[in-house]
Amino acid sequence: MTLILLMGILVILVVKFNKKPITKIVRNDNKMVQRLRITKWYQNHWLGGVFLFVVNSVLFSSTLFGIYLAIYFSMSFLLLLVILFGVIGSIYSWLILNNAWQGSKGNRVKMGLVGSGFYALLALILVYLWLTLKPTYPGEDTFMGGIGILFGIIATMVAFSTCFVVTSYSKNEETT
Repeated sequence: MTLILLMGILVILVVKFNKKPITKIVRNDNKMVQRLRITKWYQNHWLGGVFLFVVNSVLFSSTLFGIYLAIYFSMSFLLLLVILFGVIGSIYSWLILNNAWQGSKGNRVKMGLVGSGFYALLALILVYLWLTLKPTYPGEDTFMGGIGILFGIIATMVAFSTCFVVTSYSKNEETT
């Protein structure tokens, strides 16, 4: 488990420090990029941020549902694939939204903050759950529950920072 966590952190660091080649994965002639570029409501930083917030919540919910199905049907080997596809799908969606945005750098940062706020809100909920963790019966050890919630907090903060970096990375910085 520790090895998987360390590999995940390593992959996220590689993604964050190699933004230029990764942003070229989604080209400007992508259908979704073109469709979002011509919509006026997406070019508003608040509406674009809310759209990113909703996209994050749908992606996160579908990943959780896939994890639930893998556990329910006792296919534990699929857990890592579901999580991997969830991460790849999220980063790909964030790249599409980044390429479709045509506003100023300041408004891009506002959109990124509003959209990645989903993960910040989720982290705050997990911190509350961690602080109020109590045993359900006398003598129950809550250590493993606390560790699980702590990993959840780490994962949501990594998702928050990655979403913010990917979506608020200006295309103008790419040429310099």
